[in-house]
Amino acid sequence: MSKPKYSIIPKPQKYTVNDGTYTVTQDTAVLCIPEFIKAGKYLSGFLKTKTDANNGAIKFNKDASLKSEAYKLKITTEGITVSASDENGAFYGAVTLKIMLMQAKSADGVAVLNCCDIYDYPKFAYRGGMMDEARHFFGIDAVKKTLDNMALLKLNKFHWHLCDDQGYRIESEEFPLLNEISSKRKYELLGGAEILSKIPGLQKGGDEYFHYYKKDEIREIVEYAKNLCIDIIPEIDLPGHTVAILAAYPELSCLKGEYEVFCENGITKDILCAGQEETYEFVEKLLTEVCELFPYKYFHMGGDEASKGHKIWEKDCPVCQQKMKELGIETGKDLQAYFNNRVNEMLKKLGKTSIEWNDGIYDSTATDIIGHYWIYRSPAWIKKENDKRKFIVSPCPTLYFDYSHSVVPLKKVYNSNVVKSGFVNEKNVLGVEFESWAEWIDAFDVWEFSVYPRIFAFAEGAWTEDKFKHYKDFYKRLNFFKMYMRSKNINYSRIEKKVWFRVKNKSVFHLGNRGNEFKYNEELKKL
Repeated sequence: MSKPKYSIIPKPQKYTVNDGTYTVTQDTAVLCIPEFIKAGKYLSGFLKTKTDANNGAIKFNKDASLKSEAYKLKITTEGITVSASDENGAFYGAVTLKIMLMQAKSADGVAVLNCCDIYDYPKFAYRGGMMDEARHFFGIDAVKKTLDNMALLKLNKFHWHLCDDQGYRIESEEFPLLNEISSKRKYELLGGAEILSKIPGLQKGGDEYFHYYKKDEIREIVEYAKNLCIDIIPEIDLPGHTVAILAAYPELSCLKGEYEVFCENGITKDILCAGQEETYEFVEKLLTEVCELFPYKYFHMGGDEASKGHKIWEKDCPVCQQKMKELGIETGKDLQAYFNNRVNEMLKKLGKTSIEWNDGIYDSTATDIIGHYWIYRSPAWIKKENDKRKFIVSPCPTLYFDYSHSVVPLKKVYNSNVVKSGFVNEKNVLGVEFESWAEWIDAFDVWEFSVYPRIFAFAEGAWTEDKFKHYKDFYKRLNFFKMYMRSKNINYSRIEKKVWFRVKNKSVFHLGNRGNEFKYNEELKKL
């Protein structure tokens, strides 16, 4: 008879089951060196036992020979040892042990674990997920719940989209109008883009929508994430997707018109004026204020979907035309590269490394800006840029979880890889990230429905070497995590391939709780 293995997602790189068992009780202490205190507290918090620096049957040891974020987990009849070279590796060893304890035979506070050896490490250093709270706001408890589940899946980057045409969500003492005006819009529910505007129920409506995070709330979330070994990467989208900013500070625009926080979806031509120095002075002060809240390496400056605004720069704005003449350039593309290169220099002074969406990257874009690949570019473009800059890969629609489950099914997410997207030079790929935009996702239970269980397939692809991945094996292990999600009241999608034909979609996107997929999923939950 084969020895049983616990269902672990993401799948460990090497997992061997041995003879014997070890029993964990409420008296089992966790021996933890100070350097690995996050791992010790995470595990002892689950066990409701104590962390002890002097003795304990569960031991966290430092092993400098292991690479960053790697760990070894050894369970024998004598005790349990987790070895790592850094705190992230120790933490992930604790996560794996927690998942095993959740599945162990237990009674009366006693859990029996099968003996084993696990050697594990991540495929990618960057394993991220994005939450968009510019369009719809979910709040501090929703973010913490999301971080808890990201940690369980060994994801380590939380990309927080906090500024867009439909709202600015960070308290600003430097620019108070960003809250008084930019954090407020007339309607909660956003209107449909042209292609969707005729679908019943997708017209804008609801009450006034006024939300933003206080600085102390952001600091609380940052500290919470830190204890889960997750870095938070804020995004302030520039120079496009800035209608909310322009509503408060119209003098930053080219046309100096009147603006309202956007209550529609889609792409606007409105853009910051890249020719006037006042814009750069504003941006630098704003970034200085925001960066103080996020003590991490990366900062996302957006840069996407600004091309409609290039026409304003080129044809309607004499200030931008004069700037282009001074610089010896002729196109809006070159002016955007100039703009984002200046923003990049500001961020470097603040100790940050910039990330920019790939459709905002042009020939003269600084090569120390990390590209964030989402929209298709030619294989020749990918090869050229892949050879000269680092990338994060989020191919649309495969890793875009605002797309419906019938368009992007679980298996499609699982089989995604960076080489398929054209990134053959993997040494310049930092990692992968899933996106979940909230134009239509108007409540946190809908956000969960869009993300789960696809986040499990994504996490395995981000962590586990391709040669160890097998979809049928993954799907079998997912059964335990479905029970976990039910126990944690996570509103995961029950829609799978056998029932896709029952859902008549008029849109490729999730349409909030107004959408057919969400409504049908509610029916499935009752079965």
